[in-house]
Formats: sequence, C-alpha cells, structure tokens
Amino acid sequence: MPPSSNKTKVKSGCRTCKTRRVKCDESWPVCFKCLSTGRVCEGYGIWGGGDNHYGRRPTGPDSRKCLKVFYAPTLIKAGNKEECRQLEWFTYRTAFKLPGVFRFPFWDMLVFQAASSEPAVLHAVLALGSAHRRESLPIRAAVTKEAPDEQEQFTLRNYTKAITYLQPHFSAKNNASVRVALITCLMFVMTEFLRGHYKSGITHLQNGLKLLDEYQARSRAVDSYSLFLEPCCNSVDAWIIQAFIRLDIQAKFLGYGSQYLNIILEDYMLDTPAPELTFQCINQARQLLDRLFGQVFYLNHECRRLLRPQDQVYPSSILTRQRCIKARLASWYQTLKASKGSLLTKEATPTTIAYIILRAYHLIAEVMADTCLWPPDESRYDAHTQAFISIMEQLKNLRHLAGSTELSKILHFPDMSGSVADLGALPGLYYVAIKCRVRWIRHDALEFFNTVTHKEGIWNAPLTACIAREVVKIEEGDFYKDISMDDEASSSTTPESDSSLQQTLPESYRLHDVQVELPEDYAGTAILRCKRRLDGHKEEVITREFVYDAETQCWVGEDGRT
Repeated sequence: MPPSSNKTKVKSGCRTCKTRRVKCDESWPVCFKCLSTGRVCEGYGIWGGGDNHYGRRPTGPDSRKCLKVFYAPTLIKAGNKEECRQLEWFTYRTAFKLPGVFRFPFWDMLVFQAASSEPAVLHAVLALGSAHRRESLPIRAAVTKEAPDEQEQFTLRNYTKAITYLQPHFSAKNNASVRVALITCLMFVMTEFLRGHYKSGITHLQNGLKLLDEYQARSRAVDSYSLFLEPCCNSVDAWIIQAFIRLDIQAKFLGYGSQYLNIILEDYMLDTPAPELTFQCINQARQLLDRLFGQVFYLNHECRRLLRPQDQVYPSSILTRQRCIKARLASWYQTLKASKGSLLTKEATPTTIAYIILRAYHLIAEVMADTCLWPPDESRYDAHTQAFISIMEQLKNLRHLAGSTELSKILHFPDMSGSVADLGALPGLYYVAIKCRVRWIRHDALEFFNTVTHKEGIWNAPLTACIAREVVKIEEGDFYKDISMDDEASSSTTPESDSSLQQTLPESYRLHDVQVELPEDYAGTAILRCKRRLDGHKEEVITREFVYDAETQCWVGEDGRT
C-alpha cells in the first residue's frame, strides 16, 4: 500500500494505481480497484501480477518448461563513477561466476530487476560485487588489524546504506517489502561468506529462513513455490526460495542450516511429488535432489533426537520414513539417467559438470540415508566403500572437465577467484575424508584438497582441508605406523583386487559427532569438536583450534586439548 506523501516511501501497489496516485488494495494477481473500474492493472513490477503476461501466461505443459537463462538487460542507475565501476564488475563477473553451473533466473534476472527499483537491493549488490572483487586479493588487513583498504571501505559503505534503505520495508511488512528484504538478505549472506565473516553470514541466513517460515513458504508441487498463502502467478517466489534452500542445504553439510524452512518439514510429513519420466532441465533435477537432501537431514536430526541403545528399535514411523526416502532417491536417479540424452550434448558444457555434481551428491544422499540410524556407530559406513570410490571418481571427473580448455574459457576469468555461491566439490570431499575409513580413499580426498583454494558459499577450501586433515590425523593415530602409503594400492585399485585395502580403522579409533565452529573472520578461531567412544560407555571429547596465518595465507592448527 503506497504511503502518504509525508511518510517514507515504500514502493508497493500496482503501477496503474501509482500512476493515478490512488490507494491500491494490492489484490492478486490484479488489484480490485483497477478491475472494478475497467482499467488494465499493470501489475507490481518485478513482483508480477497484473492483467498482462504475468497473469495471462499459459498454465499448460509448455509453461512448466525451465526458463532459459539470459543476462538481464535492465539498466541500473548508479550514483557515481565508483559505483558504476563496481556495478559493472557485479554484472559481468559476480553475477556470472557466483551461481556456478546451476544457473537460474534469481541471478540472471531478479537481482538486476530488483536493484533497478529498490535502493536496498542496489547497495547490497554493490557491496557483494565489491566483496567479490576484493576476495581474489591477499587477506592481510583482517588478520593484522590494519585499516580497511579502499575496496573494503566501499563494501562497508554500501552494506550500511543497504541496511538503512531496508528499514522502511521492515516497518511496512507487506508482500513486496518482504520480498525486498529476502533478496537483500541473500546478498548479505554471500557478502559475508566471501569476506570470511562466517558467523555473520550464518546469522543472516538464519534470519532469512526464519522470515520465510513466518510467511509460511511452502510448495504444493516440486516446481511451484509461494511465499504467501495466495496463489503465486509468477516465478519470483520460486527463485527466492530456491536460493535460500540451496544455501540452507549447503550449510547443513557443515552442521549449520535451519529447521525454520517449512518446505522441508512439509516434505517430511507429506509425500514429495514424484519426478516425471524425465527432467526437463538440470535445475529441475537439482531442485528435487535438494528437497530429498532436506528430508535426509531432517531424518538424521530425528534419529539423533530419538537416540537409543542399539538393542532397541526406532519407532516404525522412522523406519518407514527411511525406506521412503531411499525409494525416492532410487526413483530420482532412474529419472536422471533417463534424462541424460536430452540434458547433455556431445560437447562438454556447464550442464555436463552440473550432471556430474548431481551424480556425486546423489551417492552421498544414499549413504546418508542408509546410515542415519544409530549415529554414534561409525562402522555403518564400512558397507559403502564402493560408493565412496564412485564419489571420488565423479569429483575427479568434475575437476578434469572444469579445468579443460573448452570449459575454462566459459567458467573462469583470469582476473577473479574461482569462488562460487553454490554446491561444488568441497562438501563431497569433506564427507569422504571424515566418513570413509579406507585409508587410500580418504587420503585421495585429502590430496584433492591440495589442488583447490576457492570458496563454495559457506565452504572455504583451505579451512575445510585443514579440519579434514586433523580429523584423519586424530583418528588414524599410530594405527598405520608400520604401513607406508607407498605400500598400499593406488586409487585405481579396488578393494576386491587387493586384500590390503580391506583393512579399515577399528571402531575404537573412530570419531563421531564431528562439529565445526566457524570463525567470525580471518582474525578469529575455528574450532573442531568431536567425540570418541571409550570402554564402559564413556566418551572422550576432543577439541582442536585453527587460526589464519597471514604470512603463509593458510589456516594452521594450534596445539590440541582434550
């Protein structure tokens, strides 16, 4: 509802009513005032609605096809030369690189359109672009307490401006203002992650998920989301919610994330829509796998909450839910295989990499779903050695393709880092390193970490590698002291062909409940906490701390304590 002239302006109401300078009732998809007077309602800008292509677009099968991504031609007015320079960087670098290979219209369309009309989004975009530009430079000021350089000052100025422009939207609490707040929040999350301010980024993510929960974000179909109870006649809500789900799933891999998002709870209580015979695009496959991951994480949460001795049985509802999820994962994979011919071409493209990522994380989801019962029992993972081998094969294939000449020209620019906002190899490598107890496989994952330095949203490759190595070091201890890695088979050897690879760590060596507390910034401390079972049902709690060394530009471990 447009405010009166003596109040802070909030851009809501349909365009027709705003042009006529009359109060709009904001009905959806067209306002009643326009409808009752016979006028054409021009809708709500980027929020859709109106008696136009938003409201009248077909709802048949063609409308369900995935949108082809395009770079938004929207002209955004920046305030000065420096803002223009940073906006250009965001347009041709940040918005191109951060989405990774799972591009979708949130980055290619919605962010640009929102920034063209909402100052809060514009300044959040400028802050994110500036942080992305700064991210490829050495990290010194944050560690040595030096004054921020010009690039960091620009980031902070626009960050502050975005917060200031956001305040009226918090007061308005109408649908358009909620959407502005959520888009801005997503920009803040990624800005903080790129700056290495992980705790602040997690706080923003939790706040955004909580806001989604308050507005009852839900879906009745796998390709339809709505922030509000009224029908959603455009894709804006879907894009916003997809962006939050991706960050939430990514954070859950590291033990963060949230239980706020009702979509996941709804999926847990109801049947997730089954996929069609084939996926129409790679993002449709990704979207359903994300929701299945949400169910897997929630089932893990429930199993820990209901943790009981192994001689007892979980409630039948838990066992039924586990069987259901495993069946859905199997169905998802069959659909992906059936879709391969239509999704991929003979030439390697970003979709090829996306397909490989989905295959790797489907394997991880299957392992997680199968091992969620009895969380402290780490021997559960020994039955999944072949899955861990397959995961590493997929991730190595991913690395090979991403570094190929034809794809590197598409995916990389020489003047910026390789960091992305979305899922890549890092969570998978970490999962293999801490959960697979076959020595050559987990050390293969650690070797892979030596070749990457980028970020994937909340995941920082050097920090993740440091933590994974420490977990392996603590677990293995002196168990392999008489066995050299050179004596073991290479990663091309399978467990079936060499008996030495059958030897895994005894249960008494293994850690469980591995938790990571990320640092506030590069001057902070990352903390690893884990447990190991001792005789007599006792547990040893092990803690390690890690700090950033500005000289070597690496995370290093301090002396451990128990």
